[in-house]
Amino acid sequence: MYDERAPKTGPRREVTRRTFTRGVAWSVPVVSVAAAAPAYAASFVQNYTTPGTHTVTIPAGYRVITFEVVGGGGGGNTAARGGSGARVTGTITLPSNAAGVALTVVVGGGGGEGVGTATTAGVGGVGYGRGGAGGRGSGLVAGGGGGGSAVLLGATPLVVAGGGGGKGGLSAPNNPSSSNPGAGGTSAAVADRGGDATATYAALLGQVSVAAGGGGGAAGLPSAATTPGAGGTSGSGSGSGSPGTAGGANGAGLNGGGNGAAGASRGPVGAGGGGGGYAGGGSGGTRSATFLLVNNISTTVDAGGAGGAGSSFTGNAALSGVAGPSDGANGGTGSGTAARGGDGFVTLRF
Repeated sequence: MYDERAPKTGPRREVTRRTFTRGVAWSVPVVSVAAAAPAYAASFVQNYTTPGTHTVTIPAGYRVITFEVVGGGGGGNTAARGGSGARVTGTITLPSNAAGVALTVVVGGGGGEGVGTATTAGVGGVGYGRGGAGGRGSGLVAGGGGGGSAVLLGATPLVVAGGGGGKGGLSAPNNPSSSNPGAGGTSAAVADRGGDATATYAALLGQVSVAAGGGGGAAGLPSAATTPGAGGTSGSGSGSGSPGTAGGANGAGLNGGGNGAAGASRGPVGAGGGGGGYAGGGSGGTRSATFLLVNNISTTVDAGGAGGAGSSFTGNAALSGVAGPSDGANGGTGSGTAARGGDGFVTLRF
């Protein structure tokens, strides 16, 4: 079994040359101000929803920009949800803008679904830091991590919203008493670790548990630089396992972010990929065990932990009024390609 959201009237006033002249003197400045205002009076809303990189030019004279930035969600399925990308809102104040300023907008893509073995399954989302791919088992691909979303001035990140981790994988036949493939880590106030993949059985020699560790979320608070998430542990209980891989550092990944780590395969299943962002999340560890059940049936369990979340960044001095990071509520869930993590987006108003 493989694991599978009205005008006044009055006396007439005689207009003399003196009163006429006085009226002109007062009216000229009013006309002058009104003529200049339209150049700065227009407002703009720019929405970016297609994963990838975009360029926006802020017109001369505009310095204050409000934003909403959401990272990509991790891939999931019916048994376990992918981690959600982060949501961050606030205001950017540019130091000056006499001739127009170009900003780079990066939209994080959702991670591929953690179900089946289709080519779309487990693919890591693009972004400011790519999401790690889910491990491709022979019968089930784990969830891919979501990519981070960001607004950059040149190569400098002004704000980053991290991507969610992909769900783990579990092959646990012959009716375990409990089982869970592990949900992907969510990027919020901190970048959460992925869930462990676990299974428990009543075995011939007593209860047997098998667990593969979930990948770590990128470490630290988003108001400062964060560090990559650790790989998930090789797990605990019966059998043997291998640890996951740590996420990537800021500056080393796609578009200058930190990539999430790719999950490894373990027989029929794989481990979840880490989310991308300012720093990347780690991938889950893997573990396998074979033992006899109470009815003398030999059973092999293969497990891969879920991916940890990528981190956000809100520490640039140009920011004010920041709310978040909070849960962007776009982790993947469901069946087939519907379980793919939701894409992130960026909205700018100025």
